[in-house]
Amino acid sequence: MTEFERQTDIGPPHYEQFLPQVIKDNYGKWDYHEIIKPGVMVHAAESGDKLFTVRAASPRLLAITSIRKFCDIADKYCDGHLRWTSRNNIEFLLTDESKIEPLIKEVEEYGFSIGGLGSKLSN
Repeated sequence: MTEFERQTDIGPPHYEQFLPQVIKDNYGKWDYHEIIKPGVMVHAAESGDKLFTVRAASPRLLAITSIRKFCDIADKYCDGHLRWTSRNNIEFLLTDESKIEPLIKEVEEYGFSIGGLGSKLSN
């Protein structure tokens, strides 16, 4: 990817600076993706790198305490990388497969369900 340099202070920062390193390294070079279990998807790059996505359902409106909790979970398991989908679900982006189960357990203990990938109902 090309380096983006800001010319003015108008507008939001360039999205690229917020991407996980594995996405930056493999941008446009993804080989396939598959759902490995309900709510968990793996994206495999041509280089062999893998990125795991864990999707949790959330309501359209969230309290700031819930957003902070999700951010704390992302800091703990995902190096701070998470995103909200266009349907207001939360996706945690991980590179370490061993952290998937503890992340799912913590999200479910907080009262949010995991799922919504594939031919399933989404929030």
